[in-house]
Amino acid sequence: MANKWRKTAVFVAAALLLMASLLAGCSANAGQPAAEPTATPGATATPAPTKTPEPTPSPTPTPVVLEEGSKAPEVVKLQERLMELDYLHLSDDKATDYYGPATQAAVSTFQKQNGLTNSGIADDETLALLYSDKAKECDTFLKLAPTVGMSFEELVMSDDGTRDQYPKGFPEAGTYKIIVDVEHQVTLVYTKDDDGNYTIPVRYMLCSSGKDGATPLGTFKMNKYHVRFSQFARDKTYGQYWTQIYGAFYFHTILYDRMDTSTYIDEVWEKLGTADSHGCVRLSVPDAKWMWYNIAPGTVCVIRSGDADD
Repeated sequence: MANKWRKTAVFVAAALLLMASLLAGCSANAGQPAAEPTATPGATATPAPTKTPEPTPSPTPTPVVLEEGSKAPEVVKLQERLMELDYLHLSDDKATDYYGPATQAAVSTFQKQNGLTNSGIADDETLALLYSDKAKECDTFLKLAPTVGMSFEELVMSDDGTRDQYPKGFPEAGTYKIIVDVEHQVTLVYTKDDDGNYTIPVRYMLCSSGKDGATPLGTFKMNKYHVRFSQFARDKTYGQYWTQIYGAFYFHTILYDRMDTSTYIDEVWEKLGTADSHGCVRLSVPDAKWMWYNIAPGTVCVIRSGDADD
């Protein structure tokens, strides 16, 4: 009986040891990663395909349009370029970020002189040309009104010595349009833009029209008579470079006592720029000479009362 108990005890002890060993083995491997599979010699692993990301679409750029009322950093660059090309003159010569009336006028002038649609709005086409090497510099006031840089002798006493020589030909009658503004006592000459409108300035001239409304208002076609140096029947004074508007009304120089420019009448010269003539339109010598050589018969001449606020 004792032997049988001892055998049973040994068996139980062996079973407990085996269970303890199994439990210890599970505890030791708990939480450990599974073993890597053994690679087969000579086999090439096939990588998992990588999904190509779809490109993010770029936003469509918004066209840059600057116009009166715009306030943006781009306006500073615009104004600086307009000032560089002499289209814009701001106080202290300093650009701002505001697109005001002066900037609009400068853009409009740039468009006129560079063959673009005259809108005063700086659209893509205008900006592209403005910042390019093809942008034309502004015709300065000295180019349009050259007499402001001339001497007294040139303005009053110049005489090329000719008496009987006349222009051999003129530009076509539609090349220019003349405007005489009585309010401001200026004569303006324009030529056509690409649309056929007379918007491009050619020459600005100080003048003297008739006192007490003696110069008729209206639209006229220039007549054919050109007189180089002749005497007025009314008061026996003389004038140079007569270009006929119509009838007895002409463009011509200031007056002289004789056919000698040193005999200029000082009072007439001093009143240039005021309504002082008997009805003709007086100009300085260089301006009257320009009209004499460039204004063809048939050229439209508008004589208007003008506006003090213009």
